[in-house]
Formats: sequence, structure tokens, C-alpha cells
Amino acid sequence: MSMRIGGANGAQWGNHIAGVHLHTDYQRLSVDLQAGADSRVISADKAAIVESRRDIAAGSRQHLVDVTV
Repeated sequence: MSMRIGGANGAQWGNHIAGVHLHTDYQRLSVDLQAGADSRVISADKAAIVESRRDIAAGSRQHLVDVTV
């Protein structure tokens, strides 16, 4: 089975997915900070947040998600 999300509403899905990723990345950073994680882990978490924020800022471009099961 294959499903394709795109077209006129593709940008809305892309923004939603980017928002979910940002929330997940923020939670991971928070947990890692509280756990006293290594500085490399914290740096990777921060980089993921920056990338998610960049994806949200670029919401005007067309997003396409392919799911194959």
C-alpha cells in the first residue's frame, strides 16, 4: 500500500510535521539536560531544534510526504 500527501494541502502537512518534530526535539533536549547528558548529546539536540525551526520557517515551500507499507 502506498499513500502520498501533497498538492494544495501539502504545505499544511509539512508545517504540522515540522511542528511535531520541533516539539519532540525540545522534549529530548529538556530530558537530556535534566539527566546531565554529555555535551555532544546536548549539541546534537540543539542542532535538531535549529533544523526543525528552519523547516517551520520554510513553510511556504511545497512539502511532499511518501509513506510506503
